[in-house]
Amino acid sequence: MRRSLVVLVCLVMLVSGCAKAAPQQDAAAIRESISALNEEFLGCFADAGEAECIASFFSEEGIQLLSNATSLPGPEAIRRYWQQALGWGQWEITFNTQLIEPSVPLAIERGRYTIKFTAGPLAPPNRPTTEDRGTYLIHWRADPNGTWRIAAQAFISEVPARVVATPVPGRQ
Repeated sequence: MRRSLVVLVCLVMLVSGCAKAAPQQDAAAIRESISALNEEFLGCFADAGEAECIASFFSEEGIQLLSNATSLPGPEAIRRYWQQALGWGQWEITFNTQLIEPSVPLAIERGRYTIKFTAGPLAPPNRPTTEDRGTYLIHWRADPNGTWRIAAQAFISEVPARVVATPVPGRQ
């Protein structure tokens, strides 16, 4: 009886040890997956009708933090913003990824970006052709299906913000 108990305890320990030793996702595979997602994400900016494409990369709690702008909380706010902004003209965005650090189910990415905007006829008067550059940080999260989604994306500009003069009543 005692011997059976010892065998049972050893068997339980062996099984629980195996459960803890489940294979981790390969860091290189995660980096490759996120790099491919970045290419798809950046491709969304090529056509004025791709606001839904941009929003689809974000988790339900995801947030996009653009330089010199209000934050965009959630895919619906992101979709609405980009639906309008893509109609203003042509956007060209590039990423130069410097680091993707996975720790499943999360990953952090940082790098450098450029955003070139060419104003079209529907651009607001205060939205001229511009070029921005700086650093970016993306917090990725794997959803329960293993799909990587953006939980937070922040662009930190190196370009000073444009100051638009506002006329003061009574001053000439």
